Amino acid sequence: MADHVLTLPLTDEALERLKAAARTAGMEPEAYAVAVLERALATGPDDASSESGVREKDAAFIMDDALTPWPPITPYDTSEAKRRLAKYDRTGKFIEFEDWAAGFEAEIEAMLKAKA
Repeated sequence: MADHVLTLPLTDEALERLKAAARTAGMEPEAYAVAVLERALATGPDDASSESGVREKDAAFIMDDALTPWPPITPYDTSEAKRRLAKYDRTGKFIEFEDWAAGFEAEIEAMLKAKA
């Protein structure tokens, strides 16, 4: 018997996907969700075999200049992205897109002014 109950708000689409996956596994949706959550927590966020979570991939679309070989010879440094993702995983705090975009736009405008 469970010691605690957790309520998860799901969209209709997510609920249907959960039910379908549970049916495929031959389980009730609630039991299936618990099993998936337990597996995700057991593997941890840095486990390469983990099927859950969101991980930022190398920014393969960034090129320094036209002379940069493609694909790049060395991988991009993702340490900052990993640090920020770990902070989000710990705290759940994030920046709203609109706030980030406003700051980004201000940085671009400042860079353009500096070039002029």
